[in-house]
Amino acid sequence: MNKDTSIFSKSASSGPVSGLPLIHVLLIEDNPADALLIQAMLAEPSSARFEVTPAATLGKGLESLARGTFDVVLLDLSLPDSFGLETFDIVRAQAATMPILVMSGLDDENAAVSAVHSGAQDYLVKGSVDSHLLARSLRYAIERKKAEEALRHSEAFYQSLVDNVPQFILRKDLQGRFTFGNQKFLAELGRPIEEIVGKTDFDFFPPELAEKYQLDDRNVMETGEVFETVEEHEPPGSDRKRYVQVIKTPIRDRDKKVIGIQGIFWDVTERKLAEEKVKQANSDLAQSREEVLKTLGDLRQKHDEVKEAQGHIIQMERTQMVGRLAAGFAREMKGTLDAMRAGLDQIRSLPSAPAVVAKEMSEALRRADTILNGLLDFAAPGKLQLAPAGLNEILGEVLQFLDHDVKQAACEVVRELDPNLPPALVDRNRIKQVLINLLNNALQAMPDGGTLTLRTRLHEPHRGEVESDNDRRVTGLLRRNEPALILEIEDTGTGIPPEKLGRIFDPFFTVKPAAKGTGLGLTVTKKIIEMHGGNIAIQNRRGGSGVCATVILKAAPHGNANKANPDRG
Repeated sequence: MNKDTSIFSKSASSGPVSGLPLIHVLLIEDNPADALLIQAMLAEPSSARFEVTPAATLGKGLESLARGTFDVVLLDLSLPDSFGLETFDIVRAQAATMPILVMSGLDDENAAVSAVHSGAQDYLVKGSVDSHLLARSLRYAIERKKAEEALRHSEAFYQSLVDNVPQFILRKDLQGRFTFGNQKFLAELGRPIEEIVGKTDFDFFPPELAEKYQLDDRNVMETGEVFETVEEHEPPGSDRKRYVQVIKTPIRDRDKKVIGIQGIFWDVTERKLAEEKVKQANSDLAQSREEVLKTLGDLRQKHDEVKEAQGHIIQMERTQMVGRLAAGFAREMKGTLDAMRAGLDQIRSLPSAPAVVAKEMSEALRRADTILNGLLDFAAPGKLQLAPAGLNEILGEVLQFLDHDVKQAACEVVRELDPNLPPALVDRNRIKQVLINLLNNALQAMPDGGTLTLRTRLHEPHRGEVESDNDRRVTGLLRRNEPALILEIEDTGTGIPPEKLGRIFDPFFTVKPAAKGTGLGLTVTKKIIEMHGGNIAIQNRRGGSGVCATVILKAAPHGNANKANPDRG
């Protein structure tokens, strides 16, 4: 920091204010009287301490920017070596990420608007501000600039994401007019974004198709429900029909009011053709069953055709899952950006309580970060670091880590752990991640308290004994005829609606409230367990409320058993 600071600047150790945040201010002002007055105002007691570095010319101010680190710039537009908005542009070019407040002796509304449009955080008129207003304006400017930078980075990430996914993404307003299209969609229409914004389907598609598209849009906007279908699609300028998978979702404002729709679609022509091929093949088999039985060679040929067609269907289903994932991610990121925009609007319009808004924006950013981390774990989980480890010991460490959450939930923990359990062959940190997620789910399912039961045991298929009500379900999940370690996490909570049990491992599907989960926890959990060569089953408890999660893991080979076996006495 430049050492040429004013005598009015507050000391970092000045008694009762030493605990307040320190804000470094670069003051570019050529009038000595105004400079001294501003520094005196910032020396008054407030919610922050200010260290002011004065500069009497634009050149000296730029030199200070090059040498020191500042939090905010107070800038006079009329300087000996520069005048007007050009002064602001020069400073902004050197300190693009720093908040800049313009101070002027002219109460000129047009100049104020121009400065703000150019990027200034505020326009203050000399003689019209007191020490309290000046200090508050500086702090608000810093917070607004941080929010703008965070929003800019998030919007850039969102734009990059939607422009590079292989699906077609679009948005429309309540009148059915396009407001956005990603690069894939723009290439489909053969138009730049400027030529589709404000236009409707009738400007690009045949009347009968445009009418159908808008009818689907109105249904989504009126019901607020997701629309999903496979339909025929004829690209503009093409006479070749295709089949596309379409998902349309409502776009809502901060008050949950529908303000438009978002659509995502992708080509499933190959899948449809494969389905028709399978149908035709099955029809041929039914009609010529006697002939096929007589000619084994013909039967093998038909069978191979069916298998090939089914392979195409499986591949297309995988593509469909990627599309659902992209649609879910786009919805989640859109909600996060909406929250940040709303917070920024509040900071700009409300002169008080920025801390509350900042907290809301921080929560929105945390949620976006959680979603992105979950996607990274799901898409690229990395290589496992396998080693023998005691499952009971790992479970004890996780319970100790979650001790505060267990007490907050007022839950009783019952441990039914096999003391002679052999070690598991696991990545210790990844299995901890799995256990923390499953235990948190169980605790959140018991808002009024309950019982959390933990069981571990060794399952040896050749013995054939039945040890609990879940054994039949467990043996059905085992992939190999070899010993396995069984962990059961059972709660007495609210359970899972039966119609939703089949989807709990789908990306972005969750039965929790919107603010409680991202829908990626169980998806990542299942993937980690499968990477270990294990399996997981989640079912409602038999004969009572609550859920039982059963995890199956491989035991460490006998050669490694003695290297890490803390569960044996």
